[in-house]
Amino acid sequence: MYSIDRITEDSKKKEISNLILRQLPEWFGIEQSLIEYVDGVYDTDFYVSYCNETPVGFISVKYNNRFTAEIYVVGILKEHHHRGMGKKLIHICEEELRRKGIVYFMVKTLGESHPDQNYKDTRNFYTKVGFYPLQEINEIWGNENPCLIMVKYIGYKEVVLSKNLTTQTQTFKR
Repeated sequence: MYSIDRITEDSKKKEISNLILRQLPEWFGIEQSLIEYVDGVYDTDFYVSYCNETPVGFISVKYNNRFTAEIYVVGILKEHHHRGMGKKLIHICEEELRRKGIVYFMVKTLGESHPDQNYKDTRNFYTKVGFYPLQEINEIWGNENPCLIMVKYIGYKEVVLSKNLTTQTQTFKR
């Protein structure tokens, strides 16, 4: 049986992300990068998926500005892929982001010009849950690891007009 909980304790975020990412060398096989991801989960929204009270997946979300948040890091143990867990984690995050007035949700992943099959599957997953490729750039992770930025419009935001500071609320539906 699966359940999802929000974690606020930083030491628990670090413990769970370290446990799971170390079991995903196909995606997180570079030790220095793995350490940076684990150390970076502080001050992020963090949700964990449990199977019979054992952590089997997580998502960490950071806020870039008042309109945009991004998936900082996500990991789901391989034996739990294709069970809807990733979709549920993203859905829970999107609900919370909408409540906070975030308009765009983004993720950075290994770009399409890189032949890695695991990341091709990752991009396909993000596409299935509504993310669109925006731009592939080499300036973030270098030429060997092109970064694909993917974005998703997730909803509504209160708009403040700059001249007279009048507030107007707009809701958009797909």
